Amino acid sequence: MILVFILLGSVTLVKAQTYSFKSRDSNDRFEIQTDNNGLYCLFRISEKKAPITTFRKVFLNADLSAIDSVDYPIEGQANLIASGSDELYSFYAFYSKAAPIEKIVFIITDRLGKIQTTFFKTAVDFSSHFPKPVKKLKYIQLSFLPNTGSPGMILVEPYLTQGSNAYRGQIYALRAEDGVELWVSNAPPLSNMQFTDSLLIGMTTSYSNGMNQVGLNQIHFVDKTSGRMLKTIPFTANGQGYRTISVFTSNGRELMVAGSEFETGNAKTGRFYMSMFSLSGEKIFDRVDSATRLSTRRLHIMGHVFDPDGNLVLVGEGWKPDATRAVATTAASILLSVAVGGYVGGINTQADHKIDNVVFATLSPVDGRMKTFKSFPVGPWRQYGNLMTEGSHVLIAISNQVIIYDAAEPNTPPKPFTTLRSGENLILTPSGPIINKQERGGYVLSKLR
Repeated sequence: MILVFILLGSVTLVKAQTYSFKSRDSNDRFEIQTDNNGLYCLFRISEKKAPITTFRKVFLNADLSAIDSVDYPIEGQANLIASGSDELYSFYAFYSKAAPIEKIVFIITDRLGKIQTTFFKTAVDFSSHFPKPVKKLKYIQLSFLPNTGSPGMILVEPYLTQGSNAYRGQIYALRAEDGVELWVSNAPPLSNMQFTDSLLIGMTTSYSNGMNQVGLNQIHFVDKTSGRMLKTIPFTANGQGYRTISVFTSNGRELMVAGSEFETGNAKTGRFYMSMFSLSGEKIFDRVDSATRLSTRRLHIMGHVFDPDGNLVLVGEGWKPDATRAVATTAASILLSVAVGGYVGGINTQADHKIDNVVFATLSPVDGRMKTFKSFPVGPWRQYGNLMTEGSHVLIAISNQVIIYDAAEPNTPPKPFTTLRSGENLILTPSGPIINKQERGGYVLSKLR
């Protein structure tokens, strides 16, 4: 889906077509999203204190030219808080206040932007999703879950934020046609959620073993028609140790879980693993790579991509503790910082992480065996990178530099892709990469060629 120039190697990237829109307020939330194999922007066009808040959705073509737009008026002073879509609908949630009434307004549209229905919820509607009644809607945040296989059922996860405290509410389902609440799940707050036509699958992690913070993971299977939990299974390391979860995905037939397994209290003993389960919760296989591949380095797994043959490629950064820039008064405190990686004696001795290589571990989805392991020198970097993927391509952004790796060519090292200027962000779209930058009271999208 990325343009052919990526496959051809290093070429000069020249900014070409642009699209811009104004920002009415620095705190405004806006959306730049791919949709129907295209791109759209959603932003506020009314003044901040206008009695009617109007948001505009602008559809862009591959050249970033506006081809259509639609406006969404909302009574009161409104802010966008969530957006999502399924096979039939796009849906948006806005917090709105028309003194003294607070409400969260839902706008449901077809995929061309035409409004199908609107409805709103009050604090009373959300109180059943939290242990305590919700008094003010301004403390509510929502996330639309990427529901697969059940168009017209909107899955919502609410959050309650008050001061420094945040609470995850119970997941619930709304009917897109009229906003009727279909069910409230009895599942605990879940992470790494995946969806099939009939199931919601997620994970919980609890911690034990004192300072070592060993994660005790459980996988939960939830019926999407009722929100009720069907089954819970433990997911732990083999023997003593713990696992990090870097991949939690389903193809609609099996559930794949993969990442790194470590001995308790030893961050240098990481080994790659892959587990496969049926959707009824039965284990198909669980394999841990037997080789010691990280040497003296620690590993931070950034994410994953699948190569053209369907193999899983884990993408990670190899790092070492590095106290060269640590602030400490004595050499002893610096050495202690490297040993414990923390805060010592009231002096900030947090050791830096020096990243000096990136790794790509290819695992077979058939049996979890390690097929290839590639490590390439980089940097050194003093901060973790941001990962983006498109097809078999992996892009890693560090500071203002972006490098690219093609999992279809595992022996070819990553190479420079582009350099970002201050305030620029890279966005991958079906028609190629674009740059988003805030400037002159608004935002400018620029196509890269």
